[in-house]
Amino acid sequence: MGKTCDVCGNELGFLKKFKYAEGYICKECYGKASRQFTETIRSKSFAEIKALCSEERDEASFENFTVTGKIGSYMLIDDKHKRICITCNRLTSQKVSEPKFLDVKDIKKVYIGYQPRMDIHTLEQLVMEQRSEQTIDHLKVGIVLENGHQEEITLVQKPLRIKSYAFRQSFQFAKRINEEVEALINETRQANAEQAAKGEREYAEV
Repeated sequence: MGKTCDVCGNELGFLKKFKYAEGYICKECYGKASRQFTETIRSKSFAEIKALCSEERDEASFENFTVTGKIGSYMLIDDKHKRICITCNRLTSQKVSEPKFLDVKDIKKVYIGYQPRMDIHTLEQLVMEQRSEQTIDHLKVGIVLENGHQEEITLVQKPLRIKSYAFRQSFQFAKRINEEVEALINETRQANAEQAAKGEREYAEV
């Protein structure tokens, strides 16, 4: 008799079992516990796995998302549908939460936020030099939506020295997220402008 899933009790096949911190679960439960394969479960406890598998979730958002790119454990990209997914990074957020799906057309702007404030080029130079003893209290990427709401991706939530590897790595991730979202915004706006211009030409020819 083979082993069974710790959550639902279904039998586990050799290639259909997925390990978490305390045991194994089946593929169906893994899909739920990993938030549709957007997160790793290896460090999750049984209590966390059980809670995630019992959550009500927006399955349509997962089904209509095609992963074409990924930035660390912070963000998934769907270039095909021009959408992004902000994943739950427990290492920085210190809590379990649902991934957030955003349509690029609904994003007004994106920015890198940090304290204490300084010119971004100055911060980049200090990161490159790797000598500064100065600390940054927090580092995040803010995504401002057209409706005025804002989402945040936290990369650093406690003071880190600028010269530290942890901060330098987090800063590079922040830059990549910022650049990728800006590129998606520009692509979407350009496509919309071209579509509008095409519509105007067609209307004028009628």
